Amino acid sequence: MSELTLADLGLTSEQTSSLPAEHAQALAATLDATFDPTEDLPLLWHWAYFNPVVGTAGLGPDGHPRRESPLLADFPRRMWVGGEVRAEGPVRADTASVRRTRLRSHARKQGSTGELLVVTLEHTVAQDERTLIVERQDVIYRQAGGVTPPAGPAVELPPTPGWRESVLPSTTLLFRFSAVTFNGHRIHYDQDYATRGEHYPDLVVHGPLTAMLLAQSASHHLGKPLQSFAYRASSPLFVDQPVYVEGVLAANPDGETATMTATRVDGVVGMTATATAVSDA
Repeated sequence: MSELTLADLGLTSEQTSSLPAEHAQALAATLDATFDPTEDLPLLWHWAYFNPVVGTAGLGPDGHPRRESPLLADFPRRMWVGGEVRAEGPVRADTASVRRTRLRSHARKQGSTGELLVVTLEHTVAQDERTLIVERQDVIYRQAGGVTPPAGPAVELPPTPGWRESVLPSTTLLFRFSAVTFNGHRIHYDQDYATRGEHYPDLVVHGPLTAMLLAQSASHHLGKPLQSFAYRASSPLFVDQPVYVEGVLAANPDGETATMTATRVDGVVGMTATATAVSDA
């Protein structure tokens, strides 16, 4: 295919934000967490900032900013499927910040539902000209069509050697997360569009929301802020169906880690992740 650019994806190479603490507190309320503006932003919370600001008239039928590039004509569906985020230093709220983005790779591939366009982006976040966040983001653009089956009957999950917590993603949680991340994708709040337009059985839980819930649980059980977080989505999670957040602690040369999963009631794993705590050294 012809060379894809950030502009084709509706992205720019540089965005700025002052990371308002008030917005971080709104994210904290959404996640039933707390945030002290005098402390560093938790890892992943920069996702609530630097999002494309597009007028309502510039949105496509799915609620995303309209993508008019002919290179994406065959791939109207967009999914954020994974990535890795690493902290190189503390990120402070109410501080002038710059996110820089580059397109690392893109390739057409054949998936189980048809042809896919697999895109890998690299983001950095800097304050005072110091890079504090390095991130890889994996995004898949896929063809229209295909029906996503509902979750199966609930099963009894096997015992876990670590911990297991239950989260119920309500319509209110999905709506608030869409709002605080300025995400207009209608599969998260418009049931008619989710079921008729993209053929899901119900509203879909945001991948970044699931990742944040896993990271929040990992940090709590590690007892420290996170240094890095790598994650991969594998199956959709749906509104009003319990999600089991599970984790197991381990030690390795890079520091104490937590291996995490988000599992549906039918035993299907929706996301896996590995979190590493900030070193005491």
